[in-house]
Amino acid sequence: MTMVDEAWRRLADQVGEPVLEQLRRAARNEPTTWELSLYRWDKGMDPAAPAALPFLVALVREPDRPNREELLNTLLHLVGVGRQEAAERIAPGWAAAWREHRTTLEPLLADPDLEVRRTALHLTERAAPLLARIPEESEPWFRAKQLIRLGEVADPADDAARALLTDTLNGADGPDAAAHRLAALWGLAALDAAEPERWADQWVAAVLDPAAPAAVERLWTEPDDDHPATLGREIIWTGRSLPLRLAAHLTVRLARAAAEAGRHELCEVALDAGWHPLLALPSAGPLWPATAGALLSSPASEVRHRAAAVLAVLGRAAAPYADALHALLADADGDEFLDGTTADQARWALARIGDPRVLPGLVRRLTAVERENGRGYATGDPRRPEPYDALLPLHGHAAVLRPQVAEWAREGESHAWPWNHPGARLLAAWDGTADGPKPPSDPETAARGLLRVPPAWRYKEDRNLYLDAVAAVAELSRRGPLSPGVRAAVEHALSLDRRLSPLHDYRAVLDDERLREVLRSALDGEAVVMPPLSHWEQADFE
Repeated sequence: MTMVDEAWRRLADQVGEPVLEQLRRAARNEPTTWELSLYRWDKGMDPAAPAALPFLVALVREPDRPNREELLNTLLHLVGVGRQEAAERIAPGWAAAWREHRTTLEPLLADPDLEVRRTALHLTERAAPLLARIPEESEPWFRAKQLIRLGEVADPADDAARALLTDTLNGADGPDAAAHRLAALWGLAALDAAEPERWADQWVAAVLDPAAPAAVERLWTEPDDDHPATLGREIIWTGRSLPLRLAAHLTVRLARAAAEAGRHELCEVALDAGWHPLLALPSAGPLWPATAGALLSSPASEVRHRAAAVLAVLGRAAAPYADALHALLADADGDEFLDGTTADQARWALARIGDPRVLPGLVRRLTAVERENGRGYATGDPRRPEPYDALLPLHGHAAVLRPQVAEWAREGESHAWPWNHPGARLLAAWDGTADGPKPPSDPETAARGLLRVPPAWRYKEDRNLYLDAVAAVAELSRRGPLSPGVRAAVEHALSLDRRLSPLHDYRAVLDDERLREVLRSALDGEAVVMPPLSHWEQADFE
């Protein structure tokens, strides 16, 4: 431990108390700063974490320790970070240390303290201890979470896990049957994530059961929780915890069925739960057009708003619904918790399609966000696009839009950074004079880096990996035919069901489209250049 601390001191500019001393303080029940030491927001997991793990596990297993809850939360945070790929690069040995000691925490599933059991559930990664514990669990709301977790950690070939979930599904009766069936179905869906159609119809039927909302609120509300459990919140929570591809299939199916049943509140929930998979997975896009297009005529403004936002993200795939979107340009309704109106989303969707009916006055409409005093939104939620992002792909309509953009750019000349005004940058991008990223010094090696792209986002993943690699491919395409190694790397990146962008909101889709177009063109033997991308390195001071 001392050697690790010394090595960390040589790497870090600011180092607090050595981890070894913090372990001693924790053993003496004194206050510690674990999360500040074993986890650093700017660097990820501390290299001392693998060596500290066995001592931390030993401390949390002591039932009467006063600081046990604090240490358990620290351990939970560490394990969550440790599940990310970057952890092993920063703290070598973590994966082996966790595999060695994780089973020693499984007895905590039977701890008398419910909070300890809840933390232990998130730490459990095997089905066997859950199979032993679930029949004994006395808290109904917690048993539901255990069933879902069982489906997440069990092997699809685990007959015992499948039998427990199936027995719960088929044996549920009485007034609480709806909640029991939902818990078992969520677990079975996670167990069969590779086959999302297997349980989709039953899952949707269980969600639409009229008895489900009351049963979920009664059985799944946690003790002393000021906010009772609701079916909608549980659907959103489950949609975020299930594998993205499975969540995409289930939410599309639920949105369609809820609309047909007139359950508009569940339709809204399904659109919310399906938004993140849509942004993260290229394969989720083709699932949505028909359903989102049909929802444009929903009597619920919240549903219309979200459906228009989905079609805006889908871009040209929404072209068959251009007339329905055009009819929404006068829709001033929306959602009180989301940015903009339904008309704003419909206008952006038409711009993404390239519909000429929306071009007159488009820039003024899009730049309204800059003239508002305060714009509240969560960046990952459906929201109005930044004007630069929405207009950048419309260079084919520059003849109509250029005067509007020039006027917008002139508005920025009184600001301190007129050359950085997004309108000026947009005109430069359309003219091909915008400064693009410099190609790496060794483009061959950088391009082959696409082979290292993992199949899912990882914490502290190199944000520049894709951009540098695509810039390298573009540079190599202008030098001649791509080498076999680079071609293999490009084909690998194009085959991945993930966005080739470091962003996590609507801009991820826009940039992914441009980056994939560059890679496909380079693969076809064309000489390409790195395209302008969305704003993420510089702020719009306006």
